[in-house]
Amino acid sequence: MKSFYIRWAVLLLIFGGIGCMGLIRYNREVKTLSPGDLLASESALGLRLLGMIEAGSFVRASDDEPTRFNLSEEGKKVAVVFSGEDVDDTLRDLKTIVVIGQWNREAGHFAASDLALIPNYGFISGAYLLSLVPLAFFLFFMERRVTILYVMIKEEKIYQAEKVL
Repeated sequence: MKSFYIRWAVLLLIFGGIGCMGLIRYNREVKTLSPGDLLASESALGLRLLGMIEAGSFVRASDDEPTRFNLSEEGKKVAVVFSGEDVDDTLRDLKTIVVIGQWNREAGHFAASDLALIPNYGFISGAYLLSLVPLAFFLFFMERRVTILYVMIKEEKIYQAEKVL
């Protein structure tokens, strides 16, 4: 019975480690900031900014000027200078986007060079947990019952080997 609990403890540690690595990757490569969080942060490089393009603030790139717009969310707004490849349908007024770049505090704008997909990882991880946690409990308790049943059968000596003549 002791090996049963050790085996499940090892499995829990492995899955916990995988979960921690997923959280570290999410915070490093996927997590987005709102304009309010950006204004309060000290970090400047490799940031992902999520917000809605304010109506009337979008100015398309010309020969000597990059694309400019304001991203807003929760009442805070940040000026964005976008120097990446402009896809006509991607950048427009009142669209929620994620831009990747760096915060230039002295100039007072976010220098963006790329666009990214809007992540919805809360929904995805919730769906996985909702399906995998009950399955893990089911397997744990079923394996425990089978182990207990095996021990009971062994102790009762219901099953004995036949004598060979």
